[in-house]
Amino acid sequence: QGVAIAERAYQQALAFAQERKQGTALDAPKGAPMSPIIVHPDIRRMLMEMRAKTQAARTLSLLLAALLDRSHREPDEARRKAAAERAAIITPIAKAYATDIGVEVASTGVQVHGGMGYVEETGAAQHLRDARIATIYEGTNGIQAIDLVLRKLPLSNGDAVKALIGEMRGVVAAVREANTPGFGHSAARLGAAVDSLERATEWMLATMGIDQASALAGATPYLKLFALAQGGTGLAKKALAMQGEDQGAAALATARFYAEHHVGEATALELAVTEGAGAVEDSTAVFAA
Repeated sequence: QGVAIAERAYQQALAFAQERKQGTALDAPKGAPMSPIIVHPDIRRMLMEMRAKTQAARTLSLLLAALLDRSHREPDEARRKAAAERAAIITPIAKAYATDIGVEVASTGVQVHGGMGYVEETGAAQHLRDARIATIYEGTNGIQAIDLVLRKLPLSNGDAVKALIGEMRGVVAAVREANTPGFGHSAARLGAAVDSLERATEWMLATMGIDQASALAGATPYLKLFALAQGGTGLAKKALAMQGEDQGAAALATARFYAEHHVGEATALELAVTEGAGAVEDSTAVFAA
């Protein structure tokens, strides 16, 4: 549902930006008529943000669907078990990230519309209202993060989550090996995100048994960190697979944008997970005042 609302909000914002005229392009001659707002760099940035976040959430959803299929259809019992455990890990991540993205993308869609997005006639505001409930029902996203940390990470003594991280590393290596200029700094950004995820995962696995309160204080940033790394490598994998196809250039540009504009948050999220519990504990003084 989060992916669907985000996609609709993106499509509507894109169409509006192609039609709405305001200002002129940077390279327009003096006296030129007003240009569609899609020529302005900040509008293009917002539209790319909407597209990239939506497609990252979609890759997580499709990964989950594939793992669920494999958990039933793999001929080997051990492989069915491995797929089931990976699906269990991805389930709370896909639900929480996709619905958070639905809200974020719909909100950006309102911004692209400007004042017109705030009033009812465009329908942009309805996407934001519709998206907001999805983070709450079917288990709030905070509950999804707790489920991930307490129940899913320990599966097979942590081997299941480590296998997923290993697959992400394989994608990063493939991006580096491809040496495609269109990826820009994607390999470095994705590699750093996977490193952050691995360190945060090791911290979580070590901390849960001795200090559950500290682990839970970092559960939500940990889930987002996981989603960024998994979503970013998922987009990169898609871009690699689509090289030479009609939509290959668009897939490459989307993967690069996500890596260079969003995946960099991974470092801060890692620190929130591994070093942020004390700040949460200190909030007692605030709420006691």
